[in-house]
Amino acid sequence: MSEVISTEYNEDCDPAKTYERMAGADVEFYNKVRATKSEGTRTQVYDDLLEAHTGNSFFVKAGQVIRFEQRPSLHNGRTQIIDVQMVTPDLKQWADHLNNSGLEGLNLRQDSGVWSQSGYLEKMATLVEDEFPQDKLDEGFTHIFFAAHCNADWLQMLYGEEGNVNSCHENFIHAFLRVPAIAAIEDEEERKRVAMFHADRNDINIFQPNKFTQAEDNITRCVLAPAPPVEDGVGVEFYAEKDMYVVVSNCPYADQALPFPEAKPNPVYVSVYDTGVEPCHPGMNNQGWEDKVWERIHTKDVSPK
Repeated sequence: MSEVISTEYNEDCDPAKTYERMAGADVEFYNKVRATKSEGTRTQVYDDLLEAHTGNSFFVKAGQVIRFEQRPSLHNGRTQIIDVQMVTPDLKQWADHLNNSGLEGLNLRQDSGVWSQSGYLEKMATLVEDEFPQDKLDEGFTHIFFAAHCNADWLQMLYGEEGNVNSCHENFIHAFLRVPAIAAIEDEEERKRVAMFHADRNDINIFQPNKFTQAEDNITRCVLAPAPPVEDGVGVEFYAEKDMYVVVSNCPYADQALPFPEAKPNPVYVSVYDTGVEPCHPGMNNQGWEDKVWERIHTKDVSPK
């Protein structure tokens, strides 16, 4: 007789749950980072502004914090959605959707890490402050998640020439072209290729209410809702675990409360602070496995079919 296999959920056999445990944050350490704000011991490095229909790249050193802040009363009273990527100055590591979904889940919450791609698997940043008013969101919704961003294909498919304005994808190309390592590429076609490659990565959507739910066809889909208006000064902060460029798009959907062609984005206010707290996390650095895997694969038949 064949063995009866239980199909009931077992947390100890759930790979995603075991990965999540391994990636658990050192809350005491990040409380120390947060305390530099409440105690006034961090030092301001610079301020900047992310204008409507643009992208930009902000350099953040390890141990610094980057803050994205809403100031709706200075503009049209609406919350502004942003899309965020991260890349090291040498372009070798970037914030990776695959590793993040396995280690942290699809949504980010306070103390969630942002992890780089396979072959490195290093923590690039940690979400240390989330001041968004969760009580303004419908039940089951949150406002930060790792996913795709709008692009010209989607917008022109929906709106024709009326959709031919800066998508997040275009804003990301703009932003990545401002990263020095990309700007220094002399060959224009190669510079374009590298900028397009990085712009095509999935990113962290922030200030965008969302909920993952099952549709009637049992397909899991992400439901997006308009961002509620927030008070001036509401922000989120990421602590840099390594030197990086934080690459940001000002989303053309604005607060997503109006049909796309009618949306008018607001600027987002950006500040970088030095906490004086050096990164100190164990990491899960996976460098070195590639050669072993490559050799093992080549013990099998790799001839073309």
